[in-house]
Amino acid sequence: MKKRIILAIALALVLSFSSLGGTQKAVAADWTSTGSIWTTYYHSGSFSSYVYQRTIKPSSGSTILAGVQANSSETGTFKAILQKSVNGVWQNYRTKYPTKNGYTALTFYDVTQGATYRIKLENTGSSKIDYTFNVKQ
Repeated sequence: MKKRIILAIALALVLSFSSLGGTQKAVAADWTSTGSIWTTYYHSGSFSSYVYQRTIKPSSGSTILAGVQANSSETGTFKAILQKSVNGVWQNYRTKYPTKNGYTALTFYDVTQGATYRIKLENTGSSKIDYTFNVKQ
């Protein structure tokens, strides 16, 4: 019994010391919301240069419904580039310019059903952008 208590205390000490010395990283959050027609996938985080979002395969219809809520100390816009995978290579397909402060709907029409797409968010300024991205599938 004493041996178990000593082992438990030792394990707790090791775990607490390991969290003190290490670098803490911010982890982006992912969650989903399921409705009667589609599931909305959310991803939030921040970026200074660029960040890629989840891959999208339109299975019904020829439209990608997405959006981004952004917050930055700068004003203006940044790029939301829809990229299409062609023979395993990502090619820029369409570009939209969301605002750096506020919500922007990113609706891409006339996409190929069954093809693989992703959205690259690219900062055109110098300060970090906090964002929440969503796509309906």
